[in-house]
Amino acid sequence: MPRSLWFTLSFLLGLLALSGCTTVPAPTTEWDNHQAALEDINNFTAKGKVAFISPEQRVSANFLWKQRDDELSLRLTNFLGTTLLTLDATPNMAVLVDGEGQRYVDRNASTLLRNLTGVALPVDEMTQWIKGLPTEKNDITLGGDNRLAFLSENSADTNQPGWQVEYTAYDANTDSLLPSRIKMNQNTQKVNLVISEWIFPQ
Repeated sequence: MPRSLWFTLSFLLGLLALSGCTTVPAPTTEWDNHQAALEDINNFTAKGKVAFISPEQRVSANFLWKQRDDELSLRLTNFLGTTLLTLDATPNMAVLVDGEGQRYVDRNASTLLRNLTGVALPVDEMTQWIKGLPTEKNDITLGGDNRLAFLSENSADTNQPGWQVEYTAYDANTDSLLPSRIKMNQNTQKVNLVISEWIFPQ
């Protein structure tokens, strides 16, 4: 083998060995850092107003959303402070108590809420979406500030468009980390959220 070819092969093999031993981390972006900060927020309370709009009904209420890891509690009250319903949910069970104290149980929180009240709300996904954090299957659009501006959900069964979620404002009291206005729609169902306060355990 010619001496020059031998040196060339030795040099290339050396480069391959180095590349196999060295891992170059992917550069992080502002959006990556933002997502990581949101993923660390698992215990919180969000307060505000919500409107559920459909061809059959329009319901406006105050809401209190408490989330502790994978457990959540949603309470809706009217403008007088009277409880309209409470919904407590875990990944395996949901319990809804209506304004008259009647208790109902189902394995799926969204199904229970829709069947009893006619209100459509993707409860499981909302544990992420309410923070401005998409799930892995969502198509997303970022705003100029590298915050989530829009996400689109597709049905895993039909591959048809599901919920479309728009983030129109972020909360200044959290340094714009968390959203303050969210608009959601799916077909003829609409949900508008105005979050007035984020509360974190001391």
